Amino acid sequence: MFDNKRLLLIVLRDPFLDSDRVMPPLGVMSLHALMLACGVDSVIENDFDINNLEKYQSFTHFGISCMTPQRTEAYQILHAIRARYPGRIVIIGGPHVKYYLEDCQQQDFDFLVVGDGELALQAILEDASQLERVICMPVSEAQMNQFPIPCREPSFLNQYHYNIHGIRATTVLTAKGCPMGCTFCEDARTKVRIYSPSYIDKQIVQIKELGYRGIMFFDDIFTLSLKRVTELTSIIKKHNIYFRCFGHATRMTREMCRLLAEAGCIETGFGAESGSQKILDVTMKRTTVQMNRDYIELCNSFGIRVKAFLMLGLPGENAQTIAETREFLQFLMSKRFKNAMGREISNDFDLTIFFPYKGTSIRNAMDHGSEALDLFFVGTPSDYAGFYKGKGGSSDTILRTSALSSEELIQIQKNLFNEFKSYVQLF
Repeated sequence: MFDNKRLLLIVLRDPFLDSDRVMPPLGVMSLHALMLACGVDSVIENDFDINNLEKYQSFTHFGISCMTPQRTEAYQILHAIRARYPGRIVIIGGPHVKYYLEDCQQQDFDFLVVGDGELALQAILEDASQLERVICMPVSEAQMNQFPIPCREPSFLNQYHYNIHGIRATTVLTAKGCPMGCTFCEDARTKVRIYSPSYIDKQIVQIKELGYRGIMFFDDIFTLSLKRVTELTSIIKKHNIYFRCFGHATRMTREMCRLLAEAGCIETGFGAESGSQKILDVTMKRTTVQMNRDYIELCNSFGIRVKAFLMLGLPGENAQTIAETREFLQFLMSKRFKNAMGREISNDFDLTIFFPYKGTSIRNAMDHGSEALDLFFVGTPSDYAGFYKGKGGSSDTILRTSALSSEELIQIQKNLFNEFKSYVQLF
């Protein structure tokens, strides 16, 4: 069935980042594991050499996973393969295809995979002759749990360097999708599909065998419910590891915090977004500033560090909302407490400037000329890479509000970084 077919799965570089060798490409690693299980001769390439295409002459299929800021490299690779190997099949998938399908259709890809890639890639490799160019083959929760766990080949994984409080760590996904309806997010209200405890257990065993003592659980929201947290922590606890996960102010409870701490959680990230209730309301965050403060105090009381993720430049941003965000950062960063290892530490934060990706409710409203939003383009979005966090914490900025220019937003971001990052104390 797969005779004489050889697949190169291409992980694109992120030149705008300080380092793109931090988090391993878990989605591509999962596709690679499935292809190997199906008998496909599959290889991952995370440093595609466009100047030495001879090294890729044996591959019949090229699969490119692309996020929107990576699209330029994706298109360059496509054109290079087309020029050198015109008969080869080139496939593109990933978030960029899902939200920028029309843009991708203008390029000469053989297949465009929207959403899940597992079944689509299998179908292309088996027999592409009857397939439409745009392929959407959703994977059910039952199917998801039957796939092999991601391929964590040591020499590949060792290229990525991530730690949690000085502990060597790597990533695991326990669920896909997010039930929240935030207007700034492309994944708002996406169906939540969860991996079984046994599926997660297999991955933790594999990771420990590779010498890791830490795990970043990369779900949008790890703390979906007390029932789910109870299931997950009962599995995690027996492995004696430290971990980090993402929570949500509307879901976190004292009992959840206790379970997390007892299982080895030493840090949670959460989307605080803003210190202004006005901004939280306009973005449909469904939280309050006080709830976010309570989340921080609750986690800290169990020795769990909080990293708050905030954004500037959301609709209606002005001097007052900035002042309220600064006040929130002062509250967050003034906390000092001891973690599970007895070290006195502080909380942390990340601060970006909103970029209006297609697929977000805000971008949809802007494209339709909505006058309800106090948010305006200062350039053409397609002319920008579109990254949230670049080198030195910079953001690709294309917006202004009626009160603040894009230049002022950039300066405010720098000022807040300079003021509060000095508070960060890990050890």
